[in-house]
Amino acid sequence: ITDVEAGTAFSKALEKHPQVFSTVFTSLVGAGEVSGTLDASLERLANQQEKDADIVSKVRGAMVYPAVVLVVMFAVVGFMLVSVLPQVKVLYDGLKGAQLPLLTRVLLAISTALIKYWWIVAIVVAILAVFGSRWFRTMGGKRAVDKAKMRAPLVGPLFMKMYMARFARTGSTLIASGVPLLQMLDITGKSVNNVYITDSITRAITQVKGGKSLADSLEGDPNFLELVPNMLRIGEQSGSVEEMMSRTADYYEKEVDQQIKTINTIIEPMLMIVLGIVALIIV
Repeated sequence: ITDVEAGTAFSKALEKHPQVFSTVFTSLVGAGEVSGTLDASLERLANQQEKDADIVSKVRGAMVYPAVVLVVMFAVVGFMLVSVLPQVKVLYDGLKGAQLPLLTRVLLAISTALIKYWWIVAIVVAILAVFGSRWFRTMGGKRAVDKAKMRAPLVGPLFMKMYMARFARTGSTLIASGVPLLQMLDITGKSVNNVYITDSITRAITQVKGGKSLADSLEGDPNFLELVPNMLRIGEQSGSVEEMMSRTADYYEKEVDQQIKTINTIIEPMLMIVLGIVALIIV
């Protein structure tokens, strides 16, 4: 407010606070100021952010259930190793000639190591957590995580569709607000939140500057699903890129919903099988 009162444009005042206002936000506000349609730009921004938040929430929700089950499983196995199995060893120690099964002896060895050297395990875990968290914030860590998201079995297609929906929705919103194509691509590349897709968009920007169409620039790129350049080509030929990107976003948002339902259907029996195997080993 102070900057605006001093004569600074609203969008320029927001750019001074990048930790609060994203590039998409400030660009839409700037486009609205220039075109005199700030109210429409803010409405488009609100709709875009609501849809993006909704899709991210659904993806996170799909990951919560298996994560909780796996945490509980490891907690139960840990309790068995440090509390129950040592009692089995004491029970059989008094029997002459008794020979425990190989699997039981292996688990008992792990149990003994955890009980005697728990502090070493705690230090190793703490070191891995600290250095792991730092590594994930490096470019190499981000690339490894982003690649895993895109290529992982079962959830890889889900993340790819989420990225396509985010690219198309953000691009449609920016174009509707009057943001130029190259600036739209630059902003969208930063908002997709995946290093590899950002790289692909950066390459596309270079090709578009050289006179190539956006659809041709993205066609054949392994980081983009085939439907995206096809829809962009239709939009470029018909002069309705904004509409085609909006329809693409709608399509992939529905696909994400369906993919989440499919994952939830598949993952429950898979987790039951895993829990059954672990229970069988313990027994």
